[in-house]
Amino acid sequence: MSNAAPDRPKIVNVDEALAELAEINSEIRHKGCIEGDGFNVGLVSFSPTTTTDPKQIVHDDKDVVCHVLRGGGRLRASGEVTRLRPGMLCHIPRGVPHDFAAEGDELVLCYSLITTQR
Repeated sequence: MSNAAPDRPKIVNVDEALAELAEINSEIRHKGCIEGDGFNVGLVSFSPTTTTDPKQIVHDDKDVVCHVLRGGGRLRASGEVTRLRPGMLCHIPRGVPHDFAAEGDELVLCYSLITTQR
């Protein structure tokens, strides 16, 4: 993940960044795009899978904000399931267990992890 100089903007071409996603596992591909003091932004892609993984992720010190770029899927958090479609924004407060899954086509998100204090 590269950083721009403090006095210069960092510009990322989303289509080019999506072509560079690295495989985390058979379901998830990822690329970090921008990092700063207390935040980072990246792209993540979820492929449809036939199995359901009960595992969820928790960020103890970060809020998550996601923008659904394309595809469809679901967000599971706080015991609720929310159907996702392009154009939706999701905010997941720090400490909330959550996970995403593609339904049908690939689910592509732009995410921001923002360090928060409580």
